[in-house]
Amino acid sequence: MELWHLDLSKLKQIRMKDYIIRFFFGGAISVIAALITQLTNGRIGGIFMAFPAILLASLTIINRKDGQHKAEEDAKGAIIGALAFVLTAIVLSLTLQKLSGALSLLLSLVVWLLCAFGLYALSYRSNWLRVRKQPSPQAANKEQQH
Repeated sequence: MELWHLDLSKLKQIRMKDYIIRFFFGGAISVIAALITQLTNGRIGGIFMAFPAILLASLTIINRKDGQHKAEEDAKGAIIGALAFVLTAIVLSLTLQKLSGALSLLLSLVVWLLCAFGLYALSYRSNWLRVRKQPSPQAANKEQQH
């Protein structure tokens, strides 16, 4: 059983419209976060910079194209990524004043990689993240006929 695989041929199947939706949705959230930062303070703006704009656009497209099950599987992976992101932000905020900026960013990157892949492996082993095969529409129709 494979943990994950990379299939670059799937990139050809993505429509330009889907890229445009992700681009504008992510860009709009970034602009709103920057405006909030200018009107308030950096900490509040940072909260909005962590808003998963691309995730929401992507899950909407995945749900429409591949169905709810596939969108749920991607959302589970996003939960793991968000947890790793939170731990990384904590490490960065604790080390930025004590270490040089470059060293603090490097340490945070290492923490993110360890957390993201570690949490992924743990959730995969617990079957929480394992992709379950959905019956094809043809198989579902045969079952209904019997």
